[in-house]
Amino acid sequence: MKEPIDLEPLFPDRTSDEPLGAQLVRRLRAAVESGFFPAASRLLPSRELARRLGVSRNTVTSALDQLIAEGYLDTRVGAGTFVTSTLHAARSRPAATSRSLPAAARDLAAVSEQLDEVGSSFGPLRVGAPDLAAFPLRAWHRIERRNIGFADSHLDYGDGAGLPALREAISRHIAQFRGVVADPDQIIVVEGAQAALHLIAIVLTRSGERVAIEDPCYQLARAIFAAKGLLLHGVTVDRDGMRTAELPREASLAYVTPSHQFPLGGAMPLARRTGLLEWAQACNAYVVEDDYDSEFDAHPLPALQSLDRDERVIYVGTLSKTLAPGLRLGYVVAPRHLAPAFRFARTVTSLGASAHLQKTVADFLAQGYFSRHVRRMTGIYERRRRILVDALAKKLPPGFTIGPAQTGLHVAIGAPADFDDVRAANNLPEGNRVLPLSLLCLERKDCKGFLVGFSAGSDESIARAAAMLAGALAPGS
Repeated sequence: MKEPIDLEPLFPDRTSDEPLGAQLVRRLRAAVESGFFPAASRLLPSRELARRLGVSRNTVTSALDQLIAEGYLDTRVGAGTFVTSTLHAARSRPAATSRSLPAAARDLAAVSEQLDEVGSSFGPLRVGAPDLAAFPLRAWHRIERRNIGFADSHLDYGDGAGLPALREAISRHIAQFRGVVADPDQIIVVEGAQAALHLIAIVLTRSGERVAIEDPCYQLARAIFAAKGLLLHGVTVDRDGMRTAELPREASLAYVTPSHQFPLGGAMPLARRTGLLEWAQACNAYVVEDDYDSEFDAHPLPALQSLDRDERVIYVGTLSKTLAPGLRLGYVVAPRHLAPAFRFARTVTSLGASAHLQKTVADFLAQGYFSRHVRRMTGIYERRRRILVDALAKKLPPGFTIGPAQTGLHVAIGAPADFDDVRAANNLPEGNRVLPLSLLCLERKDCKGFLVGFSAGSDESIARAAAMLAGALAPGS
């Protein structure tokens, strides 16, 4: 076959910082892939190619050797260097315009579409974020600097369940703040509440099993369980949390937020808590208690886990709401008989978070900085909650109600059943976004309104945003 003589695509750019050899490899590869050098065509001898391109023969032979190693070219003794015919044929096939996904990936795509529909909130009424401007940076950096030597000596793999010092500090913290009594060996440190729920799903469920979940509910919990292939059974929520009398007769798990229901805001009374634990025992099921923001309640009820006498409750805590979501730290408190399974599952899914970060958080807890920060922020958030509720109460149109507002970092606004909360949320002024309650529902059609936060903005911005929201709901606006 006649050798190609048009070498224009191979000439190097001598004004470029890229080495001549690297340029020649890249340009030769592109010429083969594009079909400029046809399949099975013979290249010029290396000496002639070097002369025509104005480069050294070593540069050419090195480039050819590289492309031979990659499979673009091959050599024939006594005949020369040729374009590999099979490679070019494979690369010349047109790319498929579409490709079917595996069944598991299709399921994940469906869950992802549901999450995209819910979206996220932003602006002064953002939900789920603390006031990051109030993060105690000076104390944090002081502890970080003290632990530099610790980081230097802990560069190897650590305990996947978490640094012992951090698990001990968490054990003391939850006993003091939440009445949860647990040995450090029952605590597994994870990267936030989502990682905790994922770990729980791995340990306690199999695809196709039923999970009882609040309706409406926390959207990421719903997504995690759905992605695991679990059947979600919605249980209606009212101002007192999940209606435990409506729990299904059979389920592997129940997911609840009893101290501050997400999103409607109620606290589950003792009678329902007792009923939930009795249901778990009768069904041989477990209860996941997501205690995501209870530290900011001046008079909190004890955790559901503190009432558990049959080791049915798996307690989930997080630092995302109390300190900062960017720390990516949370924890699971497992019953004693499940702790080994949780530790093993954690090891095979993750080998743990940064030892330096864990040590910093451990010292932050143990030295009292965390409790002082929580006390300070509790006062700030209580003031902002009053500002929000007062602004809404003055301007909300008839038919709209304010949900329980005694605790936590958000408040629910209830709307008439025929109200289009999605459309109203999308029509708010730019820079403001609130979550429509209807998108947080599993099966219910009667739950309309909004979820609004008050922790991420200043007093003034929260008051303005609340007045704006209430005004936007007025008839004819």
